[in-house]
Amino acid sequence: MGVNHVVHILAVAPVILIVAFVLGELCKKVGIPPVIGQILGGMLFGIPSFQHMILADESSVSILNFLSDLGIVFLLFLAGLEIDIEKIKETSRDSVLISFSSALLPFLLGFTFVQVFFPQYGFLVALVFGGALMVTSEGTKVKVLMDLKSLNTRLGAVMIAAGAIDDIFEVLFLSVVVVMAHEGTLSELVRIPLELVVFTVVAFLSFKIISKALRYMDKNGSKDETELFSMVVIFVLALAALSEALQIGYLIGAIIAGFLLQVSMKGISRQHKRDMIKVTKLITLSFVVPFFFANVGLNFDLTALFSNVGLLLVTLGIASVGKIVGTIMVKPLSILNLKQLYYVGWGMNSRGAAELVIALIAVRYRLIPLEVFSALVAVSLITTLVFPLVLARGIRGNPGLMDGPSAKHGVDRRIRKVK
Repeated sequence: MGVNHVVHILAVAPVILIVAFVLGELCKKVGIPPVIGQILGGMLFGIPSFQHMILADESSVSILNFLSDLGIVFLLFLAGLEIDIEKIKETSRDSVLISFSSALLPFLLGFTFVQVFFPQYGFLVALVFGGALMVTSEGTKVKVLMDLKSLNTRLGAVMIAAGAIDDIFEVLFLSVVVVMAHEGTLSELVRIPLELVVFTVVAFLSFKIISKALRYMDKNGSKDETELFSMVVIFVLALAALSEALQIGYLIGAIIAGFLLQVSMKGISRQHKRDMIKVTKLITLSFVVPFFFANVGLNFDLTALFSNVGLLLVTLGIASVGKIVGTIMVKPLSILNLKQLYYVGWGMNSRGAAELVIALIAVRYRLIPLEVFSALVAVSLITTLVFPLVLARGIRGNPGLMDGPSAKHGVDRRIRKVK
């Protein structure tokens, strides 16, 4: 990389941060979650004339993609570090049901739509189309919930846990897409369970090591939070890299690292724990996360909105109805009320970078036509932009929305009904 490239990147980075900060603050002042401003900033850079200045060469693209990936890794790690594990346990039943139902319905609707109305595209396009609509975006949900101070709530826990399970579906589906792209056989997918076992074993051993290291540093009077933060960074990046190398996906590794570290920190002082979370949050939210949301906006082509309006509207309808109705369908088995399930459905409908990844891989290997790719990209951005607005309005209009009845209260209520 030449000197000019370095200068260009150093000049571009603060421009992206400034635009993200200014638009985020403006949105906050008018009662809109700041994440909207950060994505709009990315869309602004996506305008061809600006995009040419920002992404002047391949090295700029590579570094922006790296910062974007780093942003989502630390965002999901921070979610795993901060969210109340007890709430995750309480909502595990709802989370599993919602993740399955909200993934299955949009997949079936999308697959059927292509098979019935576009039979010329064939089975493979229908499969990729349906699969792209079943995913959800953890990164966007985490940031929105943080902005609205709703991460450590019952519905926040449901959205995060259900989204994490949804990521497993995404990993499996991506594996199918990659196998098809390389003209391999589905028998190659047999290695996925083995990779999950390897990741689990290594993650457990890493957890034991980091726990002992943190307790040792705490007992030996380490007062410099940078030492503890260095341990955190090594642990997170190692697990994210391992999960990515095993083709499980770095997002899974990042959020599991957060959960494991939260358990590990129970053996250290509260002050050190607060210091680590504070430093992690400062670096994550003020520096790397804006690049993630800017990158989401940069991947959006405004011409995609007008290339095939009919296909776009139908895709958006299938995507939204599939996720929201799919979530509401679990009502007979859930203690959440209809209104709460409705807003969780909007959370599951936020697709962000998850759908973009599938669409990009599929179009790169010519598994889907460009008009289908454009529709998927547009829907990814639209659903990501709409979710923060819907949730913010729902919280303002429904006090107590995010903290529903506890699992215990739900059981008690069912017992009273039986009596």
